[in-house]
Amino acid sequence: MTAGGATAPGKALLCGEYAVLEGAPAVVAAVDRRVKVSWTAEPTALPPEVEATLRLARERLGPLPRSMVLDVSDLQTEGVKLGLGSSAAAAAAAAGAAFDHYGHELGELEVLEEVFDCAFAGHASVAPKGSGVDVAAATFGGFLCFTRNEEQTSHRGLEAPTGLVLRLVWTGQPARTSDLVERVDRFRQLDPSGYRTAMARLHAVAERFVQAFEASSARAVVEEAAAYAGAMEALGNAAGAPIIEEKLKKTQNLAEGLSGSAKPCGAGGGDVAVAFFLDETSASRFENACRDSGLHPIEVSWGARGVSPCVP
Repeated sequence: MTAGGATAPGKALLCGEYAVLEGAPAVVAAVDRRVKVSWTAEPTALPPEVEATLRLARERLGPLPRSMVLDVSDLQTEGVKLGLGSSAAAAAAAAGAAFDHYGHELGELEVLEEVFDCAFAGHASVAPKGSGVDVAAATFGGFLCFTRNEEQTSHRGLEAPTGLVLRLVWTGQPARTSDLVERVDRFRQLDPSGYRTAMARLHAVAERFVQAFEASSARAVVEEAAAYAGAMEALGNAAGAPIIEEKLKKTQNLAEGLSGSAKPCGAGGGDVAVAFFLDETSASRFENACRDSGLHPIEVSWGARGVSPCVP
């Protein structure tokens, strides 16, 4: 057995919001802002998704140290979550630390699959309406195409298209994903036909986005990202949910003015936007324009490594 801890990356959802819950593919990237956990003999207060993950890990593996210290500061700004999947990363890091404690090699795919199953179940026990795409990114890292059909999930690795330049921007407006999801769910119940129409549009664009990504067509990715933003806005308007609120709209306009595109990086309502460009010059000008407009670019590296042991 080994002591220590583990670390897991945050995520940036490039495409697939909402529709992933209806079986559409989502494309997600791990980013190098990481959650870190380390074992401790002292009792500590932990988030419920971490408690649940550790409980499942003990059932599967055996006794573990009493508790752990959790550091999510890399995925926050001034104590506010950035919307980069900190709770999912915390669950993945906790599961990774448990398997590492029993000597399992976190670099092996079979072990990572077990880590994902444990973290996915622990996270879902607290957030049952989530797709698990954020847990997958935190566990496996890199760029992934992720799908979920009922309780079955699947994922495969992707390569970022040559020439595609990505940027993240914090709007400064925290969002409650659960509130937006509840409004969309209410829309589904009150207007099933309208809901199906909105989802069909999202699903079709998500499929095209994946095809563009796999074809390494950066230009098509930029175009389909803009199309997905439009479909998300249409869903929000129909559901009475502020998916594309004022600051996200401003981010979109700035990106489009520089021949790029931008969309919510998650459920919307604020939090983080992801922008897509074909050259570094436009991306840099976009970042400067964001700062001038009161928005906050986030420095990240893309396609970060998945869950890993902490280095002593």
